[in-house]
Amino acid sequence: MVRQPLVLIPIQFPTVRPGEKLTKVVHNCLKEEGLRLRRGDILAVVSKIVSACEERIVKLTDLQVTNRTSRLAARWKLDELLAAAVVREADEILGGVNGFLLTMKDGFLTPNAGIDLKNSPPGTATLWPLNSDRSAERLRRNLEHRYHTRIGVVIVDSRVTPLRLGTVGLAIGLSGFSPIRDHRGVLDLFGRPIRVTQTNVADDLAAAAHLLMGESSEHIGAVLIRGTPTRMGTIRRGQFAKMRRQKCLIGSSLVGSEHDIR
Repeated sequence: MVRQPLVLIPIQFPTVRPGEKLTKVVHNCLKEEGLRLRRGDILAVVSKIVSACEERIVKLTDLQVTNRTSRLAARWKLDELLAAAVVREADEILGGVNGFLLTMKDGFLTPNAGIDLKNSPPGTATLWPLNSDRSAERLRRNLEHRYHTRIGVVIVDSRVTPLRLGTVGLAIGLSGFSPIRDHRGVLDLFGRPIRVTQTNVADDLAAAAHLLMGESSEHIGAVLIRGTPTRMGTIRRGQFAKMRRQKCLIGSSLVGSEHDIR
């Protein structure tokens, strides 16, 4: 069987100002690169760009430090204002290491509720989009209308993997394609039916894009992924890739010291 080659095209972005229109920014950058979206393309977009357009940037000095945030900051050696931001954004705080709190946020296990000081204007912190699936859906619909084709969108942030150094890509929101490929019932190399394996296509694509996006001053705000083996469909969203904590090998084993459920 002849397979279409997978192509990843990095797209340069300017520094995005808070409140800019995301679709317009993306379209202008595609045009600057001489690119047009085609049917089946997946556009991976850096979450910080989405957050900036949605004005999900907070001034740290506007946050209130409480006894509880001071206690967390002292215990895990965090800046008190960063700790205040994490407490405000996290659904649950499970523990931490020096400089980071281990949190649950929007169904993800992530450091500091996804909040980042890096590549955020001085004195500010950048938060995740309020609803990343909804943000991806809006961008996908707008781009499909503009380019008259069917595409997928994935919003990418970085995450750490247990017992591994460094960050990899994470799909915190998506629209337009199925995030999971189910292998259950398919026969393996020795003719045995596969019982549990599913591939997280969304995170695989996010990781591939993240490799080109970088983590510092690269200005790669999006990656156009062409030739992906994905199932397209307008109702697809990231919720389909999430697992209940009770069923997760790692999540079910976590016992937090704070249990800060909002």
